Amino acid sequence: MALKVGDAAPDFKLVCAIGESQDEFELSAHRGKNVVLAFYPLDFTPVCQSELGSFQADLAKFTETNTEVVGICTDSVFAHTAFQKHLGGLQFPLATDRWPYAEVATAYGVFPPTKHPVPFINDRAVFIVDKNGKIAWTKIYELREQPDNEEILAELKKLA
Repeated sequence: MALKVGDAAPDFKLVCAIGESQDEFELSAHRGKNVVLAFYPLDFTPVCQSELGSFQADLAKFTETNTEVVGICTDSVFAHTAFQKHLGGLQFPLATDRWPYAEVATAYGVFPPTKHPVPFINDRAVFIVDKNGKIAWTKIYELREQPDNEEILAELKKLA
């Protein structure tokens, strides 16, 4: 079962790709800011390309709401690097939930998948973690459904 509003967001540290470089993303290191955790199923799939491209296009709007964005899926950091390049570059991290496999997605309740029959990918889901480390908003989407950034931004504005 997915985490709910008011739950403490499980901390994690994942290797991530930011452009051509690799780093680590640790949730607790971003306390004092809101964080959008965008769980997506796979790099290089049409909806994921559109979703992450949309986050990039609206990144300034997220920044204005004191928010960091991070994409998370079980693909490798090398796949994330190639995917970012394929998208023309992203200015937010794509974190790999590869080992232990889907550990973060499991902690957030979006693995194993709840709404589709594919056994090796996490759900498409968005969690807003507030500046105090609590889940402020969450939504699980159908695999073919792209999150609506305006809906997410409206929720973030409520946290200001």
